[in-house]
Amino acid sequence: MNINFELYKVFYHAAEKLSFTRAAEALFVTQSSVSQSIKQLESQLDVLLFVRNRRNMQLTAEGKQLFDHISQAFHQIKTGERTLEGLRKMEGGDVHIGASDTICRYFLLEHIKTFHNTYPKVRIKITNQPSMKTLEDVATGRLDFGVVNLPEGIEESRVSITRIKAFKEVAIATDRWRHELPENPSVTDLSSFPLISLTPNTHTRRYLDAFFRGLGERFSPEFELESVDLIVDFVRIGLGIGFVMEEALSETDLEQIHVVDLKEELPSRSIGMVSRKAGGLSIATGHLRDILMDDSTKDPFAL
Repeated sequence: MNINFELYKVFYHAAEKLSFTRAAEALFVTQSSVSQSIKQLESQLDVLLFVRNRRNMQLTAEGKQLFDHISQAFHQIKTGERTLEGLRKMEGGDVHIGASDTICRYFLLEHIKTFHNTYPKVRIKITNQPSMKTLEDVATGRLDFGVVNLPEGIEESRVSITRIKAFKEVAIATDRWRHELPENPSVTDLSSFPLISLTPNTHTRRYLDAFFRGLGERFSPEFELESVDLIVDFVRIGLGIGFVMEEALSETDLEQIHVVDLKEELPSRSIGMVSRKAGGLSIATGHLRDILMDDSTKDPFAL
């Protein structure tokens, strides 16, 4: 049965108010228009919905049954409208993003604070994992979007990739190792020292492997760790020479740790946002994305 839903709307108001006149006022139409719509609906349903007399109007038994269902539907629609209005005004909603521990701490944290202070009723879930896993989870729809370290030459047809911020990777060491290195050491000089890096399942490690390989050296760290903070800690206690993003070094760290001035400068890298091509972002997710993207206009190294 293919009935125009506008007829049900007219029926709802007429049945709720038990008056064609008041229904017409609520709908901003004429009384005769309401009457014609009810007749049309009764004809299409082949039932009598109202009993009318000079003094009042009542629903028939069939009319009461229909009104029970229609009123539930209208209440659900109104609830849906209120929910959407709340989401539009950022009075609710959820955002689920993925990022590595390093990106969360040294890039996302301040942006999440800004977003939460502005929209405190939006729930935020962050899944901490390597960039490769985040990329896959965005592509398959398990995450709204991700913020990742972008590998060179990345090709992924299922996601859109937007570069946000450039950063530099640096080699770091304490005086113990720095004094043993020649001035302005080369990558070849580093190969005879204990090196500290992230594990092989990360973009950073793949980047370092490729960098050393491009210079004819094999990158073989003595310590493979899961976080940049641990690398800084291992370097601080003199276990070797580490590789971290420059932003990971605090002023306190730099009182004990030194950046090694390498002859071959490590290439600049980028943080980027990845989102699924097949699906649009929610209103809340779009607002967080805009806050993140605003950072790219402030970055002097932005690509």
